[in-house]
Amino acid sequence: MKKRTLDKLEAAIKAVQKDLAGQVAELAAKSAAGNLSSEEKTEYEHIVRLNDLFSLLKLQAEEYCAPRIAS
Repeated sequence: MKKRTLDKLEAAIKAVQKDLAGQVAELAAKSAAGNLSSEEKTEYEHIVRLNDLFSLLKLQAEEYCAPRIAS
């Protein structure tokens, strides 16, 4: 995997996170106030899970692209 591909992956992840930012902020505020409906709670959990998956994907891609030290 080339650095260019990793850069594209990061850009795609940031675009999705930016797109969801407003919804996340609204759901986080409602969650902190204890005012989430069951549908909102499910949506918030899915967004948090998606963010976790993005983090794992980015870490795995970075690990794959990292130079390997011969043993």
